[in-house]
Amino acid sequence: MTLKIRHHVLVCLEEKNYSRRVLLRGASLARKYGYTFEVLFFCSIESEYTMFHLLNLAESKKLSEELGAVRFIVKRVKDERDTARELVETAKNNNAKEIIMSGAQPKSNLKASLWRRIFFCDKYNYILNHLPDIILVLINHHEYNPFEKGEYRNGKQAFLVKKSNHPIAYFLRDRPFRATDTSGLFFQKKDTDERTGIFAFIRRGRVRYVYIYHGKIGDSTEDALQLKHALQ
Repeated sequence: MTLKIRHHVLVCLEEKNYSRRVLLRGASLARKYGYTFEVLFFCSIESEYTMFHLLNLAESKKLSEELGAVRFIVKRVKDERDTARELVETAKNNNAKEIIMSGAQPKSNLKASLWRRIFFCDKYNYILNHLPDIILVLINHHEYNPFEKGEYRNGKQAFLVKKSNHPIAYFLRDRPFRATDTSGLFFQKKDTDERTGIFAFIRRGRVRYVYIYHGKIGDSTEDALQLKHALQ
C-alpha cells in the first residue's frame, strides 16, 4: 500500500506587490486538486504603512479564512532577499510542493545590471536555487492600488453616510452618524476640492470603491449602478 503524499501550497502576498488575484489563484488551485494551502503576508520592517496597506491586510486575512487556508501568517522582513529566505525556510519546514506569488518586481531592482539581478537580487532565482524541486508559479497582474500614486493623494479614514431613503443619497463624512455607516479610506483627487476622489472599503471580504464628487455619490445612472454593485 502506498500513501498519497500531501501536496501543500504556499501563497505569498507582499505589501508592495499585493494583489488578491494571487490569493484567489492559489485557493482555486487547492480546491480543484484537493491541496492544502497557507498564506504568508510579507510586510517591510521599515515601511510607514498607509491605511490602504492595512486594508489590503484585512482583505487578505478575511479571504484566506473564507477560502479555507490552513494558516494566515504575517511576516515582517527587511527586503526581498529576506522574503525569499523566509519563503524557503517555511517551504522546507512545511514540506510545501508549490509556491504561488506575484511576478511583479520593484523598479529599483530593474536598475541593477542583469547579472547582478540574476545572482544577487532576484528572489525567484534564490528560491529555485534553494528549492530545486519546488513548483514556482508567478502571477502577472496590474498594480493593485493606483489610488496613492499619480492623480490621487494618500488615503485617509472616512465614512460613507446614507442620509435619506434616496437610493444614492450617500455622503462622505469624517465621522459616522450611526453604527451602520460604511467605514473606509478616501483618496482625494489632486488639484480638486477636498471632497472629490475615490472612497475604498471592504464589503464581504473584498475591497470595493465608489467615486465621490464634491462630498457625495454622483447622481448619474452609472454612479448608481456602481454603488449598487459595491454595496452588494
